[in-house]
Amino acid sequence: IKFTVCRSSCAQVNDEQSQISSDNENLSGTNRKDNFSIQMKLINVTNVDLPGSSSFESFKLSPLNFIGDYRPNTIGQTIGQAPTEIINERTSTLSDIATLRRQLDAIERFEKQNTHESSRLDEIRKQCDVLQKESIERLSSISQKQINAQEQLQFVLKRTKEINQMMKALQESESVDVCFLMDCTNSMQKFIIEVKDRIFETIRLLKSRFSHLNIRLAFVGYRDLNLPEERQFSILDFTDEDKFHSFVSMVKCEYGGDACEDVLGGLQKTVHLQWNQPVRILIHVADCPSHGRRYHDLPEHKDHYLSSDNDGAIGQELFDKFVQLDLKYFFGRLTSHTDKMMEQFIQFGQKRISIEEINLKNFQNLLPFIVESISRSISKTASSLLKSHSAVESNLQNTKTSRISRISFDSIEPDWLNIPMKKVQVIKYQCNDQLVCEQINESTNIKIAEKPFAEGAMRLAFYGLMQNKDKWEKVVLKKYKNIHNNIDMKEKYLELLDCQTIADHLAQEFNKLSLSTNESTSTIKKIKFIMTKLVFDPESEGNVHFFTIERFIDGSYKKFSNNAGYVNHEDPAVTLQAFSHWTYERTNGNMIVVDLQGIDIGDNQTYLLTDPCIHSTDLTRFGRTNLGKPGIKRFFETHVCNSICQTLKLKMIENQSVTKTSSKYDSNFIEKKSSIINKSISSKHS
Repeated sequence: IKFTVCRSSCAQVNDEQSQISSDNENLSGTNRKDNFSIQMKLINVTNVDLPGSSSFESFKLSPLNFIGDYRPNTIGQTIGQAPTEIINERTSTLSDIATLRRQLDAIERFEKQNTHESSRLDEIRKQCDVLQKESIERLSSISQKQINAQEQLQFVLKRTKEINQMMKALQESESVDVCFLMDCTNSMQKFIIEVKDRIFETIRLLKSRFSHLNIRLAFVGYRDLNLPEERQFSILDFTDEDKFHSFVSMVKCEYGGDACEDVLGGLQKTVHLQWNQPVRILIHVADCPSHGRRYHDLPEHKDHYLSSDNDGAIGQELFDKFVQLDLKYFFGRLTSHTDKMMEQFIQFGQKRISIEEINLKNFQNLLPFIVESISRSISKTASSLLKSHSAVESNLQNTKTSRISRISFDSIEPDWLNIPMKKVQVIKYQCNDQLVCEQINESTNIKIAEKPFAEGAMRLAFYGLMQNKDKWEKVVLKKYKNIHNNIDMKEKYLELLDCQTIADHLAQEFNKLSLSTNESTSTIKKIKFIMTKLVFDPESEGNVHFFTIERFIDGSYKKFSNNAGYVNHEDPAVTLQAFSHWTYERTNGNMIVVDLQGIDIGDNQTYLLTDPCIHSTDLTRFGRTNLGKPGIKRFFETHVCNSICQTLKLKMIENQSVTKTSSKYDSNFIEKKSSIINKSISSKHS
C-alpha cells in the first residue's frame, strides 16, 4: 500500500489553527460596532484516499474562504452573533483537522509496521534461501553417498566374482594326473614295492597339503627288448589309488638281457595314456639308461642294441609330444649311468618342458621325492594363477614379449658418484591398535640406478641409496611394470604400504606375546617385516613416477607360504604358520596375514620378511591379493596346528585340516632331505 501525504499542508494547517485561536480571542473581547472584516486564508489539504482500508475513511476537506464585511441589520442585534457562527464553523474545521492528524499518525504507524514486516519478510526469505541451499547440499551429499555406496557394491560384487573364479581355478589346479614310469627289471624290485606300500600314505599326505586334491594314478613298467612284447610292458591307464595299488601288487620284475633297458619304449607308452587333468606329472625312476650310443657311455658289450635311435629322431619326437601334453617330468636318479641320457632329454625339451632331476640314492627317499614332486607341480600352477590374478590393470602375458624387448637390466650396482641426487616426497604409514593406518608425509634425498637389476611378476627392482641424516643407506626401489593412470597406480602402492604396515604391527604384538609363553620358547622366533615407504618426485615433467622403497637385505630369500594355502614343507617354519593363525584370532576373524617370504637371519632366531598379503573380509582393502573369506578358508584347509599354536591356545576353525604328518615320513624326509639334491637343470614354462 502506498500513501502520499502533503507534509507541507499539514504544517500549514497547524499555522492556521494557531491563527484561528488568536482571532477567536480577539472576537470574544471586542465591543466595537463598526464594520470588521475577517479574512481567512485558503487552507489546502491534499485529498487523502485509502482504498481498501478499513482503518480509515475516505474524506475530503473543502477549502474555507471567508472574505467580506459584516454589518448589523438592526440596532438590537448583538455583536456576538456573527462571531459565534464563525467560531462554530472554525471549531468544526479544527475537529476535521484533528481527525486528519490522527489518521496521518495511524498511516505513519502503519508504514512503520509495514517496514518492519518487510524486514521480517526479507529475513525469512534469506533463511529460506539458506535452508534451500543446505537442503540441496544435503541431498547432493546423500546422492553422492548413494553413488559411492553403489560403486562400492559393484566393486565388491566384481571382486567376489573374480575371487570365486580364482578359487575354482585353484581347485582345478589340484586335479592331477600322475604316471609312474618305472624300470621293472630285477634291480628295481625294492622301488616297486616301495611305491605299492607307500601309495596310500602318499595320497594322504598330499591331501593334507591340498584339500581339494583330485588325483588319478597310472603305471607304465618297461623291461628290455629281449622279452616278448606281452611281457615287455606292464601298463595301467589312469585310475584311483585302490585299483592302482592292486595293479602294482601284481607287477613282476624280470631279468634284463644287458645293462640297458627299453626306456624309449616306456616313454612311448606314456604318450598314449588318457591325460585329462590340468596338472600332468610324469615320475620316472630308473637305474639304467636307454639303448643307443646317444644315451650312455657304457662299453659296447653292455648294450645289445647300440645303434638304437642313432639320430635321436625317436627321442625328439617323444619330447615334442610331451610338450604338447604339457607334462612335468621328474626323474629319480639312482646311478650315474643315466646322466648322459638325461642330458639328451634336456636337449630334446629345449626348455619347453619342465624337467627336474632328483638324486634318490636309495628307495627310502622315494616317498619324499613323489610327494615333493607333486606338491611343487601343483604349487607352481597355483602360483602362476595367483600372479595372473594379481596383475595390475593389464594382462602381463600379452605384453611380456614387448616388455622384455623394451627393458634392459643391469645386475651390477652402479658407481654412485655418477648418479645424481634427487629430492623426493615420502609417504609412510603408521598403524594404531585398531589396525587403522595414518599417512605421514616427509621428504628426503635418494639416488636410483638407471636400469633395474631384477624383475618379479609385476614389478621391477632398482638399486638405490637413501639419505638418512648424514649417511647414505642402501635400498631397493620397486615400481610396477605397467602404468596407465598415475592416480590409480598411487592407490595400488598405498595398498602395499597399508598391508605391510599392518602386518608389521601384528608381528610386533606377536613377538611380545610369544615371549610370555612357557612352552616351546626355543622354537618361537621373532618376526620382523621390512618397512616400505612410497617415494615420488612431484615436480617431475610428464607422468609422476612412484616407487616403493625398502632397506636392501643380503641373503637367500625363501618362500614359506603363499596366499592360496601353500606351505613350504621343506622348511615348514612353524613360527610363521602359528603367526598366520594368531593374526586371524587377533582380528576376530576379519584378517589373516599370509604369503610370507624372506630370510632367516644369521642368529637363527629371527625371520625378516617382505611383501606379505592380507586376506580380509573387507574386499576394498589390500588390493587384488586379498582373496577375502575364501582365502581365509583356504589357509585353514591346509594349516595343521603345531606346538606353538597349542601353546598359544589357538582355536581350530571349521574346515581346518586335522591331518598330521606321520613321524615315519618326518624322519625319512627331514633327515634325508640333505641328500635329495635338486639339480634344477631346467627352467619352468616361460
